[in-house]
Amino acid sequence: MKINSNPITWQTGIDNMGGYKAYVLYIPFDSVKTPPKIPKLEDVSTDTDAVTAKGSFEFKTGSSFNKPKVIICTDKTVSYTAENQGETEGQSFAISGEFLRAGSKVEAAAFARQVNNAPGYLVIEDMDGKQQLIGQPFLPANIQPAYEGGQNREDRRGYRFTYSADSVAPVIYLETPIDVEELLNS
Repeated sequence: MKINSNPITWQTGIDNMGGYKAYVLYIPFDSVKTPPKIPKLEDVSTDTDAVTAKGSFEFKTGSSFNKPKVIICTDKTVSYTAENQGETEGQSFAISGEFLRAGSKVEAAAFARQVNNAPGYLVIEDMDGKQQLIGQPFLPANIQPAYEGGQNREDRRGYRFTYSADSVAPVIYLETPIDVEELLNS
């Protein structure tokens, strides 16, 4: 793909709310047979194709994990950043962010233990309703969980999950979104 010559503009008056919706999806790396994939840059013809993962998650037969795990997060705690990294003509993006699940539920403690050394894929949703994929084949997202118990009675306690991944794109959108409401109701 050549860099197209179309201008990059922003229409006055359209929504531009930052942040992410209060959920994260987690999928263990070793449970996936085929993940959504971003094409090589030389194989794309449009800007959308350059940052869109095609396909959907296909889970391995016999895997005990057969659908994404939904983590409902504390509002305004899901974050995402893509910093440039590397040397001239060898650059990529360092993806990082975090999410918080307030409270001290056993399920959150178990999840923290389970993902502590378990690379995977994460999916978050921006305020425009576009789901972003974090992690790619052989470039998984790694999660570092922590528990914050607070010191004072007015302190919030809960689990903070910090994640990181390497990527060729600053953001990757899912072409086929995952139905979170269906996951919550199944």
